Amino acid sequence: MVTFISPKNKKNRARRSSMKNNTLTLNELFNHPDVRKTTGPQDMERIEAVLEKESNAPKEPVFIRALLGLGAWVAAIFLTIFSYEMEKSSTGAIIFGCAFMGAGIILSRIHRAVFLQQLALALAFAGNLLILYGVGEKCDRFHEIVPVLVLTHAALCLLVYPLLQNSIYRFLAPIGLTILLIVWIVDEKAFDWIHVLIAAEAVLTGVLFLKNRVPQFFKPLAYAAAFMLPSTLLFWNLYQTAEFSDIFLGRNHIEPLWPATLFLAGGLIYIYFHLSGGLSRIAKPWMILALGATIFLGIFSTPGILVVIGLLVLGYSLDEWILTWLAYVFLPVFLIVFYYNLQISLEYKSYIIMGSGLILLGVRWIAGRLMPKEVVR
Repeated sequence: MVTFISPKNKKNRARRSSMKNNTLTLNELFNHPDVRKTTGPQDMERIEAVLEKESNAPKEPVFIRALLGLGAWVAAIFLTIFSYEMEKSSTGAIIFGCAFMGAGIILSRIHRAVFLQQLALALAFAGNLLILYGVGEKCDRFHEIVPVLVLTHAALCLLVYPLLQNSIYRFLAPIGLTILLIVWIVDEKAFDWIHVLIAAEAVLTGVLFLKNRVPQFFKPLAYAAAFMLPSTLLFWNLYQTAEFSDIFLGRNHIEPLWPATLFLAGGLIYIYFHLSGGLSRIAKPWMILALGATIFLGIFSTPGILVVIGLLVLGYSLDEWILTWLAYVFLPVFLIVFYYNLQISLEYKSYIIMGSGLILLGVRWIAGRLMPKEVVR
């Protein structure tokens, strides 16, 4: 059978073949003269970071990973109870915990199947709980338990984080360490350390999100730090109210928030300059407006508002929708807590709320008038 090919079809085939043979790589595209004229080094780095993020993104959707984590956590509770009933001793709990942890690490590295990953996560959770329980049981005095648990869990995080290839564990383990640190601070009445913890969370969040080409390995840690920063501030704001403080202390404890506020305001200003191109932007009208608004909020508002603004800026500029939604969730919470704690009448509170809304609308209008395209971006 003879097939006749028209000259037009020959031309189209030749064109497709030429396109296949002349496929550009990413480096060749960036080095093309037309591309180099319209994009700068920072733009190219951001494009490469976005492409790398998309290629390394987990295949499972977020809600599937959440269900996997929930199922593994429930399974871990039953595994822990079953193991403890088999060997009711602290040494046995530690041995079972190490065995479960080792099995979870091996399973996580064998195959990426969903069932095996969930089983590995359940074993890791159960092993972590059993080790903490066994170590806590060996403490003779009650007040020694919390610092020992903090050190034990910190050691487990450092050891297991690089070995267990599971983003859910890498996200939840640092959160667990932060919770234990907060419990230790409250138990020891070492309230000055809460500012150190907030500063550490802020620095970790900023470094992991602002640094170029952060390995996917550290992404769960970055999201854990971004989640615990507003959570720690929210707990501390609630803890200092009369209702919550009476439960824990039997009295109303007031710890000054200005150290955390000062540090967070400075960090937010650094984010402005880092994302906008450096100190050369300091004379821009919109930058002056942003600096003034940050200083104003630092003086008259709660530090949680500064954190929310920082998460919004990072979320929009880096295309991190998780940070954006975190900010949307915590913003009304911080506003409600802030206005609830004001020691004034309801009438004056309503005036302050209306005034704050008018100020925000005014800032947005002025920003749009000064430099609409750059400010909106």
